[in-house]
Amino acid sequence: MFAFIKGVATILSDTCLIVFTHGIGYEVNIHKRMRIENESDVSLFLHFVHKEDSMSLYGFENREEKTMFTTLLKAQGVGAKLAMETLSTYSVADIMDILFTKDINRLKNISGMGAKKAEKLLFELRDKIEKIDIKNIQPNSYNSNESDALKALMSLGFSNIEAGNAIAKIEDKNKLTVESLISESLRHLSKI
Repeated sequence: MFAFIKGVATILSDTCLIVFTHGIGYEVNIHKRMRIENESDVSLFLHFVHKEDSMSLYGFENREEKTMFTTLLKAQGVGAKLAMETLSTYSVADIMDILFTKDINRLKNISGMGAKKAEKLLFELRDKIEKIDIKNIQPNSYNSNESDALKALMSLGFSNIEAGNAIAKIEDKNKLTVESLISESLRHLSKI
């Protein structure tokens, strides 16, 4: 329903703002790591959450954050509030690193994330990443780290071509870890 908004921001709190555009003010929930100035121009990717008793907009600085948010929502027991708290605590690249390394201790640092929920989240999302089918990739064209990075990017909703092109733009990729490859690729993809 809502995909993107551009307008002037009025800060309500560190997790909520109003975006004024064409005479209408939209209340948008944001994560705490966003640095938006009061009365500044903003452009946000949006996700609309409709519940029985409420309707809410969630805003993100780039497509990767939005995709990570919707991916987190697919895990049982993770609602919009906890997904936003996760993005408030960690960057998309850090979340991908946590999933790949199964770092439950870092997950438990998120407010509202108990040990049981963290274990379940790791299981469900790790499983999702591992099941990605990379059909159109030549097996010898990527080393192990690049292949893992490609899988991670595809799990975030990028196509084979988008992810492959982003990885191809990285210099000295043979020297980088999976996490660094993902982070560098996300930088390239955020410019699209």
